[in-house]
Amino acid sequence: MVLKTKAILIAVAAVLVTAFVQPAVAKTDVLFEGYSKLLSGGVHIGYIVNRYEYDSKKKQFISTSFLKTNEFGGNLTESVKAYSTDNLKPISYQYTTLVGKETKIIDAKFEKNKLNATVKTGARVERISKDIPEGTFLSSMLAYTMLRSPQGFKSDTKYEFKAIAEEDAAVYDGIAYVKEPETFNGLKAFKVINEFKKVKFVSTVSEKGEVFATKSPAQSIATELVTQPSQATANFPVPASTLKALFGDIPNGQKNEFSEKAKSGVVIPPAATKQDGVPAGQGIQLKGQSAPVEIEKSKDGK
Repeated sequence: MVLKTKAILIAVAAVLVTAFVQPAVAKTDVLFEGYSKLLSGGVHIGYIVNRYEYDSKKKQFISTSFLKTNEFGGNLTESVKAYSTDNLKPISYQYTTLVGKETKIIDAKFEKNKLNATVKTGARVERISKDIPEGTFLSSMLAYTMLRSPQGFKSDTKYEFKAIAEEDAAVYDGIAYVKEPETFNGLKAFKVINEFKKVKFVSTVSEKGEVFATKSPAQSIATELVTQPSQATANFPVPASTLKALFGDIPNGQKNEFSEKAKSGVVIPPAATKQDGVPAGQGIQLKGQSAPVEIEKSKDGK
């Protein structure tokens, strides 16, 4: 069951691990960093650590994620380290998953709209080479791609896209409907109805593209962003050496609106009106950013 959770975590960028990932050394601007609970049927079965960065020197986005579950979640450990250009074209990523003693490692690189990947499942090695459609991006970059689109991030908008599912190095169609604005734990947010890999789920996303929560009613899987790492990690193992290898340090999970609100005690204003949103290109403030990625808007404009 928990192996299906990746489809509901693309906006969260959920995800393993270890010596296959080199420690980060470059100086980057952290756009988001946070810990989320992973729940199944309301039961706390694990946690997710996410970090999004922008390297202004290389003009690259970096997405790093780590996921860990207990036996009720299948004893799953999963990670992704992904790189994209400043207009969110994929550059490369490394994906690793460990279920029990079975490992799967994907090392993928992109060049001229072509994906080249080596997939190692246990002792079996497979090489993949395939063309990808123009405008395809990594699924972990969905929220930022929406922010950088010509429409921006606003209510009553429909985004149709093609994204790469990092866990199987394949391209799938996806749809994201940005619905009405709402207040979530005192913060301004938007409800987003997502469908990817034929799985539907709901995300609560801030106007900065921060994912506060996700849920998949059909699978009874949900995630909740928390203000302190201990609220997510609870009594689950926290492999310090693995986190350092993957992130370059131990994330403190404080670079997000939830944690900043908790530290400052600032009262967040009421939710946006139906007409409010983030105009195109204004969701992320970056140095030297190029033109936004274009995502086709449907004729009905939903």
